[in-house]
Amino acid sequence: MSARPSGYQQFKDEQVNVNIAKQKPEEVQAGTLCKGGNADFPIDQIPPSFELAELHSQAWNVGTTKLSKSQKRKLQRHQSSTQQNNQDDHIGKICDCCARQVPNHLLSLGCNNRDYSFLGAGMPLYFEYIKSCILMLLIMFVTSGDYNIITNVAFGTSCRALEDHKGQEIDEKTFCQKNWVTQSSLANKRSGSEFIDLQQMLNLISMITLIILFQYFRKEQRAFDAEIDSQTQYASDFTVLLKNIPTDPTGLQNGDFDDDLKNFMEQHIQKYKKLQEIIDYEQDRKQYQIQTKKPVTELRRVVAVNLCYNLDDQYQLEKQKQAKIVLKQKILSNLYSQGKDPLSSDVKSDPQVNQIDNEISEIENQLEALEKRFIEGKDVKNYFLGQAFVTFQWENDVQMLLEEYKLSKIQRLFGKKSQLVYRGANLIVEEPPEPTDVFWENLHITTKSKVFRRLFGYAITAIILILCGGLIYWLSAIQAESAEEQALAVKQGDVKPNIKVKIIAQVASISIIVINALLAMFIKSISLFEKFSTQTGFNISLASKSSMAQFINTAVITFAISTWVTKNIYGAGGLVYNQTYVFISNAFIPGIIQLVDAGTVSKWLFQYLEKRKGPKSVKTQQQLHELFEKPVFDISTAYATILKNMYVVAFYASVIPLALVITCVALLVHYWVEKYNIARRRTIKYNYSSQMSIEMIEQLELVLPIYCMTNLWWEYVFLESISTEAIIGICLGVGNAILPMHEINESMFSMKSEIDEHLPIQEAETGFLTDYCRENPATAETARQQYKIRVEKHKQQKLNMDKMFGDQ
Repeated sequence: MSARPSGYQQFKDEQVNVNIAKQKPEEVQAGTLCKGGNADFPIDQIPPSFELAELHSQAWNVGTTKLSKSQKRKLQRHQSSTQQNNQDDHIGKICDCCARQVPNHLLSLGCNNRDYSFLGAGMPLYFEYIKSCILMLLIMFVTSGDYNIITNVAFGTSCRALEDHKGQEIDEKTFCQKNWVTQSSLANKRSGSEFIDLQQMLNLISMITLIILFQYFRKEQRAFDAEIDSQTQYASDFTVLLKNIPTDPTGLQNGDFDDDLKNFMEQHIQKYKKLQEIIDYEQDRKQYQIQTKKPVTELRRVVAVNLCYNLDDQYQLEKQKQAKIVLKQKILSNLYSQGKDPLSSDVKSDPQVNQIDNEISEIENQLEALEKRFIEGKDVKNYFLGQAFVTFQWENDVQMLLEEYKLSKIQRLFGKKSQLVYRGANLIVEEPPEPTDVFWENLHITTKSKVFRRLFGYAITAIILILCGGLIYWLSAIQAESAEEQALAVKQGDVKPNIKVKIIAQVASISIIVINALLAMFIKSISLFEKFSTQTGFNISLASKSSMAQFINTAVITFAISTWVTKNIYGAGGLVYNQTYVFISNAFIPGIIQLVDAGTVSKWLFQYLEKRKGPKSVKTQQQLHELFEKPVFDISTAYATILKNMYVVAFYASVIPLALVITCVALLVHYWVEKYNIARRRTIKYNYSSQMSIEMIEQLELVLPIYCMTNLWWEYVFLESISTEAIIGICLGVGNAILPMHEINESMFSMKSEIDEHLPIQEAETGFLTDYCRENPATAETARQQYKIRVEKHKQQKLNMDKMFGDQ
């Protein structure tokens, strides 16, 4: 294998961007934080630069930096021209504030799901997850749902038309009025025991098919993840997370935490032999240095150590600075309202503005001093948390280190310790989360505090659900009164349907959607309060709690009220009637809301209004950047919506089989609207790992026990008997949910991702969205400036090596 395979060729292809990747920042008024490189980024300047905001907005477009041949020719043709259009002018440039490059290739609506892999394995797996849910619904429909609908409509006789009971007294709760809703439901054949017995057999077949299908889903998920992992490189592939590092500076070389650890790991990693591909690359590099008469230096195998700190002091200073900026904005607004020009001496020499600028500069000096301590790793005993991300030159070194020293949670629980000993401490070696996956500000929160916060969060969620139940009960009570009015009207000879019952059913279905949206907002705030260490942990918690809460609100509370309080299952305004309208509303309203996308529309409006202000805008550069960013894609809310839909349809599939078709349509609409929004109207700020998708498959398996338990319940309600098939279904469904099915799948289908190409991190990092130094707030400002310089330097060096060794 060549030491410079296809990924290396991609690096060479992108060198045409070097000359256009230089963005000159404007002068700063009140000092800045972004020290490093040759210039400071005007993060807090007022008025802001709209050109820089446009560049930042395009840098966050969802796309890759790989150029097509036509794009490369076009860039080379116009490389020295100043008359480029807006889009071409920004292509390949690096935004100074976030060190992200403007993508050359935006994703299309019809792109393959694998094309999302640069965003992390979790992103393409999200779309595969939706497809898996649609396949599940189709299988449930084919194996049992179609038979259910056909027999309900063709052979069901339990529901009758109102005309047949004109002038008679009816019980509004037990009389099943024949209409399109009840005719296709199980209530219409509740007296046909022979059909329900066969229905239970088909439900059992459906259950067994789904259990097999889940194993297939897991296998394909793992294979997909392994394929992406072997073909795509992330910062985490070159990094390990070390924990239990001594925080006492005693014995440190020069009192430097990161340098001492870096030297220790550099010495330790030498025990692993280098691969031949790596040796070949280093020989080419050495030959290049000799022929160009440059000092011959060897590549260090440990590239960087990024320490984790308690950032409370930094955040307090930031809050103080933001308070001063708000005060400055109010003063400037007053000056502009008096007709004073932003560039006039009246504004520049205003004593209040100057005083605040001086106060902001003082705070920024404190921030810079603190950041300097963090970067140097000295005198940080009170901040260092005993954790560090150690980045290596070669991915192979990371794999060997993890194979030797990584321990499972069970091994650590039983007291086993890693044999990697540093300054008398047994280090804990783990695979790291992605840089954007880390909640840096939460790393100092203790386990005890997190447990308390999560228990408190569950208690608040329960209280909110009780309040939601009260609202649904109130609507049900109003509907029950309308049903009684209809029963009285039938007795008096009026058989016209009560429109009020339909209207309340529709209002109730829309109310449930609104309540679910509010629930999602409350639970998101609760999950933030719980202080997770990673974005993935937060997303999993939010998706799990939100989906379960929305399921309880949508299905369980309505079911409980209709069954035990109003005791109206299939009567006018009963459970079957209301829940059918819920399914219909849920199929179309969320999709329409997503497509209209009020968040994007409002951003366009506020951007337009801000542009009209021009130099009289009082927003800082950072605030303008946030305004120009597209809305952030929220994968946890998306997963919660899908899971809620799957839980609800499983709960009612046997009694309302049409729900399978309606929900399938809803997911299909959701799939394509999500693809469109991500391609054109979303910012994705995180690399999503496969762990999120794995956990969501675990959550999805709850569909099986929900499905089989409700099958048994409806059989008991309508026939007052329980079949053997229903009991077997419950045993299989509950057993599948309890057993460690992911581990069983791993033992059944073994697979391992292999490194497809061995590149040094200096070349691989051009394909990273970001890295640990650029994301850690303690080091981000300096690291982002250094990254831009470093990438351009390595691009030029690689171009020269290619010319020398004939790799054109």
